[in-house]
Amino acid sequence: MFKVTFASALLVITSGMSAQTRSTDAGSAELARIQSEYADVLALQETAKAEVLAIARVLRAKPEMAIDRTKAAGEYCFKSSLGTMVHYASQPEATAEDVVYEFDATQLLAAGLDPQRIPKLPALGNMEPGKWYFLPSGVIDPHHQHVLATPTIAIAVNVK
Repeated sequence: MFKVTFASALLVITSGMSAQTRSTDAGSAELARIQSEYADVLALQETAKAEVLAIARVLRAKPEMAIDRTKAAGEYCFKSSLGTMVHYASQPEATAEDVVYEFDATQLLAAGLDPQRIPKLPALGNMEPGKWYFLPSGVIDPHHQHVLATPTIAIAVNVK
């Protein structure tokens, strides 16, 4: 009887250890995947790290602000309001338009902005970094291929 009980106990212990090892292996693989996928974020320090975490919290609170336009335009868009959007190039090494800011220009026009003095927003990839562009309302946005409801100003930034 003792042999059967002892053998049963050993069986339970070793099977538990085996399951724990499989669980640890799966956990190690998951940790390696996370470290690889988030390497750029994990490498950040101090203010850059805090800023990315602040943006993550905003997106966690309202995830629909994040728009995936990588297939159509090679960028992710952060639409924080109806007339405000920031575009981040998914592969900044492939463009001079690493970050593009778009703003509703309605109030600027009301304050006297002359849209004739600002170049029209060109096709994606043709913006000159640091130069402002204008797109009237009702015109197809050459970056998103849809009509914008408001007049828009945009500027690209090349972070390289």
